Amino acid sequence: MQNPWAGLTKPGGNEEAHEVLGEKRGNYEVAQAQSAEDDVRVYSGNRRFRPAVCAMADSLASAHVGRCREFDHSTAGSDHRTTGRFRRRTGRVPGRGDHRRGLGAGVQRKELRRMSCCAERRGSEPNLGVARETRIGRLFNGVFDPLDGSVSVNRGGGLLQQRAINLPGCHLKGEAVPAEATFVSLRNSPPLFGAGLIEAIPEATIVANASLNGGRPNRVFNPDTGTTELGRFGWKAQVATLHQFAGDAYLNELGITNPSFPHENLPKGEPIPSGCDTVADPEDDGSGVTAFTNFMRFLAPAPRRPVTVQVQQGEQVFSQIGCASCHVPTMTTGPNSVAALSNKPVNLFSDLLLHDIGTGDGIEQGEATGSEFRTAPLWGLSRRDRFMHDGGSNTIEKAILRHGGEAQNARDRFGGLSPADHDALLAFLDSL
Repeated sequence: MQNPWAGLTKPGGNEEAHEVLGEKRGNYEVAQAQSAEDDVRVYSGNRRFRPAVCAMADSLASAHVGRCREFDHSTAGSDHRTTGRFRRRTGRVPGRGDHRRGLGAGVQRKELRRMSCCAERRGSEPNLGVARETRIGRLFNGVFDPLDGSVSVNRGGGLLQQRAINLPGCHLKGEAVPAEATFVSLRNSPPLFGAGLIEAIPEATIVANASLNGGRPNRVFNPDTGTTELGRFGWKAQVATLHQFAGDAYLNELGITNPSFPHENLPKGEPIPSGCDTVADPEDDGSGVTAFTNFMRFLAPAPRRPVTVQVQQGEQVFSQIGCASCHVPTMTTGPNSVAALSNKPVNLFSDLLLHDIGTGDGIEQGEATGSEFRTAPLWGLSRRDRFMHDGGSNTIEKAILRHGGEAQNARDRFGGLSPADHDALLAFLDSL
C-alpha cells in the first residue's frame, strides 16, 4: 500500500519542523512541559494564557507532542515553503497565548492538560487515550434546541464548559447539565492525524459514496465563507474545514474569541461578570487560528502495524461481511498546491457520510439528525482503548456488537463467523 506521506521527512530529520513546537531536537521526543502547571498558566494580573501545543491538542485530541513519542511519519510540512507557514509565527506554539490574549470564562478540558494522544501506552508505542466532552440539548416544540438561546432559553450552549476561571476578582464555576437538557451525550475526542488528507478529498468523491451505501452527506454552515458546505470532521461531520475546526476549538474549548467565532460564550447563559473578561474581542486576530490550522493540516496518519497473513485474511472478511461498504478503505485526494496532499491515497476506512447504526444520542448538528453519526475512520484504531462516539466500548469486538440499524446485517454476519475468520477480522482491525 502506497504511503501518501512518503515525500515528507520524519521529525528527527527536520529540525525546522520541531521549531514550531518551541523546541529544536533531533529525535522523536519533544518534552514541552516540566510539570502539569507548566501546561496552562493563568495570571491574575494580565490573565496570561500559556497552553503548550499538547494542551491544545488535548482539547482537540490531535497530535503526538509534549511528553509523547511521535508517530514515525508525523511532520510539520513537506518543504521549506510548508514549514515556513509555521515559522512565520517565529517558532511560537500554535494556540499559545501571551499577555494580550484573553482566556474565556469557561474552558473545556481539565486545565486543558490531559493529553488524549498519550494518556496510555502499549509497550513503547503511543496510545490514543480518551478525553471526553459532554454535549447537551433537547427537543422544544419539535425543534432541536442546543440551549444557546437560538431556540428558547440560553443555558450556555450545547457544549458543557466543565472548568472556569477562579482568580481574584473573578470566581466562576464550571457548568453542569441544566435541568432543561433531555439529551446528554458523552463524546470521545476524535484524533486528527491525517486530517489534512481528509480535507483534500474532493467533495464529489465523498458524495459519490452515498449512491453505493445509502449514507448521506452532512451540510453545515461555515462562518468563514458564510455558506453551507460539506461537513467532514467531527462525530457528526458537523465541521467543514480545518480552519473552522480550529476557530471553533479556540472559542468552545479554550474560550478565545477569533474572527471566525467572535462572540464569547456566556457561562450558564448568564452575562460574564465584570473583571472576568478584560481583553477586547476578538482575542486572537486570526493568526493563531491559522497557525493551528496548518499544524493540524500536516499531521501524518498513524502507521499501520505489521500486515501478517492473518491480517490479510481478516481484511478479506471485513469486506465480505459488508463492513467496507461504509468503512470505505481508501479515497484519493485531488490536486493540491502541497505535494504531500496532492493526488494521494487516503486509507482512512470511512465514507465520511452519515448513517443510523442504532447508537444515536439525540444531538442534532448541521443536517445530522439525533440518530445519525459519521462513519468513524478506522485508521489508528489499534492505538485507541475506547471506542464509539461515547467511548463506551473498551474492546473492538464490543464496539462491533453495538452496531445496529443500517449496520445490522454486517453485525449479524460478524456474529456468524467461524473462529478463524473472527480472529482474523479482529487481527486486521488491530493492525490499523
